[in-house]
Amino acid sequence: MSIGPQVRKLEDRVLINPKDGPAIRRLVTLLDLWENSENASGTFGATQARINEDLGPDWRQDMLDRSQICESYHHWMSVLSSAGMATAVPIAQAFSGRVMTIKGQQTHCDTRIKFFKETKVISRLCHDCYKVQILPSNLDEMFQTYFLLLLLNLPNDNARKCMIELRDGIKYPYKGYIYCQSIEEAKDCMVAFESLKIRNGVKGIRTKISHGCSEFVQEYPDFKFNEAEAFSEFKVPDDWVAKETRYFKNLKLPTSLRKTNSKTFLSLRDVFSFRTWVKYAELIGDEASESYRSQQGPNLLPTFIQRVQKQAKKRNSEMKALVETD
Repeated sequence: MSIGPQVRKLEDRVLINPKDGPAIRRLVTLLDLWENSENASGTFGATQARINEDLGPDWRQDMLDRSQICESYHHWMSVLSSAGMATAVPIAQAFSGRVMTIKGQQTHCDTRIKFFKETKVISRLCHDCYKVQILPSNLDEMFQTYFLLLLLNLPNDNARKCMIELRDGIKYPYKGYIYCQSIEEAKDCMVAFESLKIRNGVKGIRTKISHGCSEFVQEYPDFKFNEAEAFSEFKVPDDWVAKETRYFKNLKLPTSLRKTNSKTFLSLRDVFSFRTWVKYAELIGDEASESYRSQQGPNLLPTFIQRVQKQAKKRNSEMKALVETD
């Protein structure tokens, strides 16, 4: 089924139940794939089209100005309010660049993390995963990081994302990542990001290289990228290959609907992620969130609010510690 009919079906479902979280999430995910949403007849598609009517030709560049992103955020929330959107699903991550692959193979990171949690085995593919890890110290820097990543021109169109941290025990509230397949590629991408940051007069925002997922390093400290020696000292146990082969033997992994997460428009999913980041910042006591609060956006699900509140004190201290080391 093409995107249009699926969107119309979900629009009808949400019209009946405006608090249907799974339907809303699926709907904004499909709209993220649909550049021609101006043809949509439902509220969500029309709202996405309305948001894009006001974007100038250099909107990504314009958003590096903190006052501009704040002004735009207020406008977007006003558009959502005018459309009668009282509820938004929390979306922690915003992506750009090609869909994540290593050696031509789609990574399916969620499945590999699940495999790790069940077996304590790090998938073979993950050993070749290196990242430029970007650490914004507040909400303003988080938005600047995201729009820098949208502007970043990389030869391999590396997968990249910004996210708020919701995992227990993983440090720092705001993250940006550029995914790479080698240490050398990660170094090149880090230089490219730093150069773009400097050219645009953006200050702060620390970067470093990391290896695989944070959960791996917690369990196996030697898996961590050694900046001094520029390698990982981790030795793979002999039985890991057999365990992974058995686990994935009959597992059918879905194929991505797209090859790249980069697009020419701003999606409603993007705006929902911005709403989520602002609420998160407010809950953890990030002072940078104060200028975004004058225009109240749609409510987020109570389960998200409760989860962040439980972590808020820790996230606030991590944020302050990051500022103090700059």
